[in-house]
Formats: sequence, structure tokens, C-alpha cells
Amino acid sequence: MAAPLRHLASMKVKEVPNHLKQSLSGDKVKTTVWSSLYKYNDKYVQTGSIKPLTDVMLAVGILGYFVGWPTELRHLRHAEEAAKHGKDHH
Repeated sequence: MAAPLRHLASMKVKEVPNHLKQSLSGDKVKTTVWSSLYKYNDKYVQTGSIKPLTDVMLAVGILGYFVGWPTELRHLRHAEEAAKHGKDHH
């Protein structure tokens, strides 16, 4: 991850949009993602590692947090508004 950032930092500002357009093209991104998934499969899934299970558990936890956050935020804002007016928020 550091090498592409160093390469980007060494470029002139005018060169950055063209470089990003080439680096983030649909085919390039698709190829990179599939290549990474195949490497992950070979390294962890095919060897019987526990890492895929922990990765799924972590992803589900993070997803649950992000899905529930708007509701919590709405509740907190309602409680703050009620406290400002001196009312119970329920």
C-alpha cells in the first residue's frame, strides 16, 4: 500500500488525474479484486485456517454497527433535544 502512495506523491499535480483514471479503471479494479480473492483463497481457505471465520465475524460486527448507527444517532439527537426543552425523551 505504501509503494503506490509514494509513487503518487512523486508525481506532478497535472499527472495525478490521468494516473488515477488509469489505475482505477473498471477492468483494472475488477482484475485486482479477483486476484486478491484468489490469493486469499489459496492462503487461508484452502489451508484450513481460522482467519476466514474471524474475518467474517469482524465484517458482520462492523456492518451491524454501521446499520444500527443511524438509529442510535436519531435517538441521541432526540434525547438531546428533549433535554434542552426540559422534557423526558420517551
